Amino acid sequence: MQKNKDLIDITSKFGDVNKLIVERKKLANDASRIRRKLKTQYEKYSFLMEMVGVNSASTPLVNSIVKCFKELGFDDVHNVDKITGLEDIRLYVEDKLIIFEVTGIDSAKPQYKKAHSISMHKPIREQQNPNKKVFAVFIVNHDNKKHFKNRNKKPFEKGIIEIAEASKYGLITTIELFYAFVAVKMGKLSREEMLNKICTNGEIKIEVAKSPEE
Repeated sequence: MQKNKDLIDITSKFGDVNKLIVERKKLANDASRIRRKLKTQYEKYSFLMEMVGVNSASTPLVNSIVKCFKELGFDDVHNVDKITGLEDIRLYVEDKLIIFEVTGIDSAKPQYKKAHSISMHKPIREQQNPNKKVFAVFIVNHDNKKHFKNRNKKPFEKGIIEIAEASKYGLITTIELFYAFVAVKMGKLSREEMLNKICTNGEIKIEVAKSPEE
C-alpha cells in the first residue's frame, strides 16, 4: 500500500498525470452539482405523486393540482376552498373561468351527490363573472388505497356521466390529469389542447394522456 501511495505522490506531479487528477476533481464537482440540481427538480415535481398518491385527499390534494396548473404556465389559479367554502380551485385563463371541486376517496367510484356538487357553484360564478365563460369540473383521486396504476379503470358510472353532460360540467380523475401533464411536458400535447379537453362536459378523457412507458 505504501508503495502505491509513494507512486501516486510522485507521479501526481507529472504533467500528464496531474492533468487527469485535475479533470477527475472537476468531474467530481460536476457530478455533485448535477446531483443537487436533480434533487431540486425532483422536489419541484413532487406534487405529481401527491396528485395520485395513496390516501391523498383534502388540502394537500388541492394544492398539488394548483401546482400542476402553475407549472404549466397557468399562473392565475387559486386554492379558494378555505376562503369560500364552496369550490376548491379557480383557474382564470383569458375569457374563461374554470372552477374545480376536488376530492380524494378510497372507493372505486365516486357517489353521484359528491360528483354533482360542482354544478351548484357554476350559476353563482356565471352571475359574478358575466364577461367570462364559466366551466365546472369535478376532479377525483379515486380508489386511493391502491397505487395509481392498479386502480379502477372506469370510475364514472354511465348515469353520473349522463347527468354531468346534461348539467354541463366535467368529470376527470387525477390520474388522467397526471398523464395529461406528462404529455404536455413531453411535447405530445399542448397546454391549450389540454385546457380545451378540460372545458368539456361529461367524462373527460385526454387520449394522449398515457403512461410514459407506453
